[in-house]
Amino acid sequence: MRITVLMADKCSSTSVSATLEFFECANVLHQYSNRKVTSDPLDVDPLFQLETASVDGLPVSCTGGLNLSPGSSLAEVSEPQLVIVPGFMFNVLSVLPTLESVGEWLQEMHSRGCYIASMCTGSFITAQAGLLDGRYATTHWAFADQFSKRFPRVKLQTERTVTDDGLVMCSGGSTSGSDLLLHLVRKFASPQLASECAKNLLVDNAVRSQTPYSSTTFKKNHTDAEILKVQIWFEKNISRHIQMEQIVDQFGFSMRNFIRRFKDATDQTPSQYLQNLRIERAKHLLESSRESFERITLHVGYEDGNSFRRLFREKVGLPPGAYRKKFARGRISDVVETY
Repeated sequence: MRITVLMADKCSSTSVSATLEFFECANVLHQYSNRKVTSDPLDVDPLFQLETASVDGLPVSCTGGLNLSPGSSLAEVSEPQLVIVPGFMFNVLSVLPTLESVGEWLQEMHSRGCYIASMCTGSFITAQAGLLDGRYATTHWAFADQFSKRFPRVKLQTERTVTDDGLVMCSGGSTSGSDLLLHLVRKFASPQLASECAKNLLVDNAVRSQTPYSSTTFKKNHTDAEILKVQIWFEKNISRHIQMEQIVDQFGFSMRNFIRRFKDATDQTPSQYLQNLRIERAKHLLESSRESFERITLHVGYEDGNSFRRLFREKVGLPPGAYRKKFARGRISDVVETY
């Protein structure tokens, strides 16, 4: 299979190097698994033929300052069967306008039946080319809102680490690129080879979710000073039983006006905001303290530990105990507790 790995200024060097090394691992394992066919495993043809390309064939400067030299320009690439679009870390929105020619090239390759696989925020490039319209896709959870606003026709599934919708595939945040690469080996070679790659590269072969890694953004850089006062009050009084009727009386709103202004300012209703604030506070306490989940439940303003545990699992994608074990700092995860 002929694979072209794109390079562009400000792209993630890890996306590029991980892709090359992952497929090289697959080739080596394939060759050695067929060593009985020939006395020299290296005589076995590789499954994946790899090439790298930038727009003009010139070296690119990646995020962090590392320079990479491509093998060719896009114009010199001939009939790839799969194109890998790298991620762009946290600068994707600033570089997006400079990559229209890449989008045009991707459109042409796609029209010829070429598969397009986007890593992390590389999905912005593919979406800008119109190749994700009406299709399922994912991207880094931190950019989900910007993605949805820019590309409303895309069926975004932020909780997924990998999506596959025909000729287009995407992965979520940086390390989930390995999930996508495993998926590609599984899809275009075999599940057995993908499993061997996972073992040799020490990556998880199981289906994962981005949800446990995501954090809710609590927007404060708006111009509604009265709503900002409510947000700060929520943070200071999160352990209290809060009723919205009391809030509107205390801050001098009508209920309808309060809900409208709050959502305009924060992109969330007051109830959603308060619930998300409590979930994030609970996550922080699970990561940083030895408090039992029952005590944490009280700290964040809930009285029923069982109902909050169900809500936590629904929103975070993991039960509290599993979340603490995965993300606790130091040896906090050694706390003995029943979940």
